[in-house]
Amino acid sequence: MAHTPPRNATVQLLSENGTEEPTAQYQRRLVELSTAMDVVYAFRKGQFVRWKAGLKNRKGPAYHQVAVVRELLAAPVFETCEHATNSGSPYFREPLNLILGSIDDDGDFVEFHYDGRRFEPAGD
Repeated sequence: MAHTPPRNATVQLLSENGTEEPTAQYQRRLVELSTAMDVVYAFRKGQFVRWKAGLKNRKGPAYHQVAVVRELLAAPVFETCEHATNSGSPYFREPLNLILGSIDDDGDFVEFHYDGRRFEPAGD
């Protein structure tokens, strides 16, 4: 089921309160980012998306750079590279259910698989 947060909802990465204890700030950030990861959008082919704040775990696309949804996978695939076979890796058992297209540094169109929980719609 898709959940839509308020349009002005953003993840605060740094404390606005300089007096907040580091442990409390860290715990607050954990809750914010965990909550953001749980927000699921119903994407559609051709829709523009971008990383959710604080949830980028791949080289590209860059933050605030849009990508286009090329395909929504009914069943996620799981990376099988050497780094993803170790439970200490952030890619271990990551459900890749979204294929996005973007333009690389050479100006070429490329497609990669991503975890859709880490993305949000980019504009209307």
